[in-house]
Amino acid sequence: MPRVTEREARRVAEEAREQDWRKPSFAKELFLGRFRLDLIHPHPLPEPESARRGEEFLARLREFCETGIDGALIEREARIPDEVVKGLQELGVFGMKIDPEYQGLGLSQLYYNRALALIGSVSPAIGALVSAHQSIGVPQPLKQFGTAEQKERFLARCARTDISAFLLTEPDVGSDPARLATAAVPTGAGDAYLLDGVKLWTTNGVVADLLVVMARVPRSEGHRGGITAFVVEADSPGVTVERRNSFMGLRGLENGVTRFHQVLVPAANRIGEEGSGLRIALTTLNTGRLSLPAMCAGTGKWCLKIAREWTAAREQWGRPIAGHEAVAAKVAYIAATTFALEAVLDLSSQMADEDRNDIRIEAALAKLYASEAGWRIADELVQIRGAAATRPRSRWRRAASGRYRPSRCCGTCGSTGSSRAPPRSCTC
Repeated sequence: MPRVTEREARRVAEEAREQDWRKPSFAKELFLGRFRLDLIHPHPLPEPESARRGEEFLARLREFCETGIDGALIEREARIPDEVVKGLQELGVFGMKIDPEYQGLGLSQLYYNRALALIGSVSPAIGALVSAHQSIGVPQPLKQFGTAEQKERFLARCARTDISAFLLTEPDVGSDPARLATAAVPTGAGDAYLLDGVKLWTTNGVVADLLVVMARVPRSEGHRGGITAFVVEADSPGVTVERRNSFMGLRGLENGVTRFHQVLVPAANRIGEEGSGLRIALTTLNTGRLSLPAMCAGTGKWCLKIAREWTAAREQWGRPIAGHEAVAAKVAYIAATTFALEAVLDLSSQMADEDRNDIRIEAALAKLYASEAGWRIADELVQIRGAAATRPRSRWRRAASGRYRPSRCCGTCGSTGSSRAPPRSCTC
C-alpha cells in the first residue's frame, strides 16, 4: 500500500474536485451570506411529458411493490429472491436513468428518485441494489464520460439484463484515495491493462455482471498514470468474490470483498483518460448522492404509516396513545420531518433536471440532512412502539400494519383474545 503524507493525500483529493463554478448555486450563495431566492423560485416543475411518463411508471412500480415484494422475507433470509430481481428487470427498473435509445426508460432525476423512495419504503436492500447499479455503477459514468462505442456495448445490457457495481474502497482505504493500492499496469502492446488488487464494501459486487473499478495506473512513457476508471466484466478470469459481508440491517445487501489477480482489461474499457478516474467518480456522485435522501424519504413515509396505525390501535389510560401529548409530539415530528425530507429531495432533483444550477453542495447537504433526520425518525418510531419494536416480526406485531385482526384466531381452533394481542390459547 502506498505510503503518503497528509499533504499528498490532500493534493490528490483536491485535484480531483471540480474547481470551477460555471453555473450558480443556491447553497453556495447561502454559505456566502446571500439569499438568492430567484435561483429556486418559482419552484421548478417537470415537463408535462416527463411527468406523464414518470407517473405511469410509478403506478406500475407501486403495484409490483405491493404484490411482488416481501421486505420482511428479504431481511429474514438475507437475500433478494431471483423472481423479484427478474420482475424489476421486466419493469425496466434497472434502466430508469438510461436513455430509450439504449433500451432504458429515460426517466428524469425527479422520477428516478421518487421511484427509489417507493422501493425503499418496501425494501431498503432493493433500494440499495437499484441505486448502486444506476447512480454510481456503470450507467452513470458511461452516460457522462463514456464513448459512443462503450454506450452501445454496455448500456442496453445494464438497462435490461445486467447488474453493475462500483468498486473504489479498499481495506484500510476509505475516503483517502491517495493510498489506493489496486494497480492497472499497461501491457506491452498497450491495448490492455493487467488489474491486481482487493476491493472492499462492493455493493452489488457479489452478484454483479459489470464492474466499475478504480485502479492506479503507474506513470511511464506514453502513460500519464494516476487513478483511472475501468469497466470490468465480472466473469473475467482472475476476478474472485472472496466473501459476502453481513450487516445488522440491509441484510439483503449483496456487498462483499472482490479480488483481482492479473485480470486482463481491454484499453477500450477505460472510462475517460488515465488519471481522471477520481474526478469521474466525484462528478458521478453529484447526482448519485441524491439516492440516499430518496430512500430516507421513503423510510420516513413508512415510519409515519406504522406510527399512525400503531398509536391509533394501542390504548393506555383509557384512550389510544395518539391522544397523549408526548406520543402525539413524536408522531408530529415524524410527519413534519418526512415532509421536509421529500421537499428537499424534490427540489434538489428538479434542480438537477433543470440543469440551470450547480447542485454539488445541494446534493451533499440533502444527503447529510436526510441521513441524520432519517435516523431520528427511526429512533422516534422505536420509542413509540416500545418493547414491541424490538420483538421478532409476528402476527401480533403485524397488527400495526392492519394485516392481522387479532380479536379472533385464524378460525381453526376457535380461541378468542383481546383487540390488541393474539389469544394466548390459539394454536393455529
